[in-house]
Amino acid sequence: MQRRQFIGLIGSAAAWSRSARAQQPAGRAWRIGFLGYTPPTPAMVSALRDGLRERGYRDGQNLSIEVRSLLDQNPDVATELVRSGVDLIVAWTTLAAIAASRATATIPIVMVSVADPVGSGVVPELARPGGNITGVSNMAPELSAKIVQLLIEIVPGLKRVGVVRNPNNPSNIASLRETVEAISAFGLQLEVADAEGAEDFENAFARLSAQGVQGVVLLSDPAPLKHRERIAELAQKTHLPTVFQRRENVQAGGLLSYGSDLNDQVRQATFFVDRILKGARPSELPVEQPTKFVLAINLRTAKALGLEIPPTLLVRADELIE
Repeated sequence: MQRRQFIGLIGSAAAWSRSARAQQPAGRAWRIGFLGYTPPTPAMVSALRDGLRERGYRDGQNLSIEVRSLLDQNPDVATELVRSGVDLIVAWTTLAAIAASRATATIPIVMVSVADPVGSGVVPELARPGGNITGVSNMAPELSAKIVQLLIEIVPGLKRVGVVRNPNNPSNIASLRETVEAISAFGLQLEVADAEGAEDFENAFARLSAQGVQGVVLLSDPAPLKHRERIAELAQKTHLPTVFQRRENVQAGGLLSYGSDLNDQVRQATFFVDRILKGARPSELPVEQPTKFVLAINLRTAKALGLEIPPTLLVRADELIE
């Protein structure tokens, strides 16, 4: 790719501030902070270790990874991660990237799965992000219309759609806007419910069910991933088909998902980690989009809901859970 060729050229630039420490003696051990809004899943942590191992970094030898969450019982977790002396922070989701950027303007930050990085204020532009942040977006707003279309395909006679958003996630602003536009374009009615905690989801599903929605779109956010088992139970209880952007939700019992592969995004982010530790400036590394998208369908859930998956959708699926 021409972009990566360009990145290779700037990799020989002067070292990035004190925190990049590219010109250190051989054999030094790098300390990476992995900060999520909710705790990164074990699979995500493994993806980070595996991706870095392929680039020559061995956990316990020349690498250590400190995993933290903004939902830890510590409001200053991002600041304390910075004070601990990490060389770089991998920030999963928009809220984690924002928290990390507020905590430091010098330590490099590699974002993972940030929707609308420009609109949410994480970077000023994608081609030259400036400052100390770069990484991988997740294209959640761009996929919103596709999610609505898939719900229409899978639910016959769909007329009324529920949408669940996290009102505290700034990236949901763009995702909700695109979702509303798609629902309107298809001539459907819309009901919006807010949810972040487990009790919020219970209230949201109860209200949407009472309002007669026939399917629910859950906007991309860490909260539906964290509460995926409970959301699957609520969907079964209210007999509501659910669509997501994370396959993990479908593996937990949700109906359908289409979106970027989260673990693959983490591995993709290790490209940036490696380049920065070798001296590249985050400000000059263009933000990349995800490269792998997955359509997953839970056939057990479809059967429980009395839905027959169209053959055209079955053949397009990357993962079928039976």
